[in-house]
Amino acid sequence: MTLTSRIAAFAETLRYDDIPQAVRHKASLHIIDSIGCGIAGAASDLSRRVLSFLASEAKEGVCPILGTPLAFGPATSAFGNSAAMNALDFDDGLEVDGKGMGHPGATIVAAAIAAPFLAVISGRDFLTAVVAGYEINNRLIQAIQPSMERFREVYGVCQHQTVGAAIAYGKQKGLGRDALENAIGFAGTLANVPSLKKYNWESRPLVSFKDFNAPAAETGVRAVELDACGLVGAKAVLDGTSGLWRMLGSDRFDEEILVGGLGDDWSLSGNTIKAFPTCRWMQTTLSAFQELKREHGLRAGDIQTVTVHTASALIRDFMDRAPTTMVDAQFSFPYALAAMALDIAPAARWYEPETMTHADLKAFSSRVEAEIDDEADRLLDSIRRPTGRVSIRTKDGRHLASPLVQFAPGSPLNPVSDDFILEKFEANVVPVIGTEASQKLLEGLFGLDRIGDMAALLWLGVTAN
Repeated sequence: MTLTSRIAAFAETLRYDDIPQAVRHKASLHIIDSIGCGIAGAASDLSRRVLSFLASEAKEGVCPILGTPLAFGPATSAFGNSAAMNALDFDDGLEVDGKGMGHPGATIVAAAIAAPFLAVISGRDFLTAVVAGYEINNRLIQAIQPSMERFREVYGVCQHQTVGAAIAYGKQKGLGRDALENAIGFAGTLANVPSLKKYNWESRPLVSFKDFNAPAAETGVRAVELDACGLVGAKAVLDGTSGLWRMLGSDRFDEEILVGGLGDDWSLSGNTIKAFPTCRWMQTTLSAFQELKREHGLRAGDIQTVTVHTASALIRDFMDRAPTTMVDAQFSFPYALAAMALDIAPAARWYEPETMTHADLKAFSSRVEAEIDDEADRLLDSIRRPTGRVSIRTKDGRHLASPLVQFAPGSPLNPVSDDFILEKFEANVVPVIGTEASQKLLEGLFGLDRIGDMAALLWLGVTAN
């Protein structure tokens, strides 16, 4: 049996009761977080532009875009929901020893939520499909991690996520092993090229689809529908010296990581939750600032300067003091630190037009400086672990300094509580759909084993206008 066949067989045969309770619980938190980020992100400028494009290109369908009144066919819906989930850069990730690898929820959950509007899907079956998608996604990206030399040349953040999306959607559609393998073949060969090095780092504005979650979600759904049409995809797309790992630019592939212990050892413990709506590579530094600010009771008006101490590559790419788009702002230390200093909340407000042009935010951004930290430089250059610390000079003459933070909040080695995730969901969702609908949606998502019809639950996240 090929590796790809083994993956398809695992996905086909996985049942709710096969999944340990701790893994089911963890998966439910990531579903909650992804949907919350999507509902909040749907109103963003970036998402509105995406939805305007989709409405001009695609006909109306039965699969809604959460946080909006719009509905399209399944592939278009997956694209729109994924774009919304990733719009604020607040969505989840995967991390091993501080090294981040993708934004799985914005692709896998976005693809998964299209299926319940096409046939009745229970909460148990939905959760099982999402777990299957995450498990294969997490193993795949770890199995194809390149050497540092190759990473410096070419890398793709979320291109591999087409496979997890196809599994999460296809399992709910009832695909058998052969059909799933065929869909995985389409998902792999239709994936975007690995383009991290061409995000316009040298000449902003940055690309709008920074990590290409939305095309990956759409591709996963299309892969399943192409199989349903009787079309033939690549066989054994994950296997051999010309497998997907090679297509995505890697120079290494460890098949044991992909299939070793499959069904016994679970990878969801490595999935991360974000505390701030920014690139995760900034979040150790932002956490250092948050703790120092909290410890000393600082307000924006108390602070004369903030100095970021981090790796040279992060200083090169993340010190834009005057971002012109919300994506640029998500990759800006000065902007994020200003938003935190000014206590702008909820996080969705960070990228509203009136916030981005706020005089106080611009003024604080101008007071953010940066210096290279040798240890942070070493860690990023050797093992791709983004770390950072800050020092603050106050207007009354104090000099405050944090230690180097190595693991961001929400990572496996610095976890956040369930309450944090639920409060994040409410902060994201209540302003869009109201308190009552938000509470009902959260209760259902946190108790998926009791849900008989996922579509009825998800409709709570759809707005009237």
